[in-house]
Amino acid sequence: MGSMGDYSSKQLAQQLALALGATVGLAIGLSVPIALFLGKAGGVAFVVGSLIIAAPQAWLAISLFSRFSAAPTLLGIGKFSISAVLFAVWFSKASEPSPGALFAGAILALLVTPGIYYWQGRR
Repeated sequence: MGSMGDYSSKQLAQQLALALGATVGLAIGLSVPIALFLGKAGGVAFVVGSLIIAAPQAWLAISLFSRFSAAPTLLGIGKFSISAVLFAVWFSKASEPSPGALFAGAILALLVTPGIYYWQGRR
């Protein structure tokens, strides 16, 4: 088993991209039974919730692994700000915001992405 120092930044970025993609794929897959149970608005809100978390994480990863990245603290603040704005836009524009499904999708992205990322690193 290699240490974290054995990985290049490109490998780390690829693993994070795969983890984010797998998380969004899982959210899309789970949205079908959620839509059957809660209605179409609930299924859409579930996927949107996961995207609201995953998109800023992808932006953060791209920024951290670029040569011209800002301070990690500023990038973290930017990531949370982007998520906050996206949540605000969703709640202000969606005709049926389905907050339970939205936050369930967000929680899925927050919990599953690091798990998949860790699992990929152990392979």
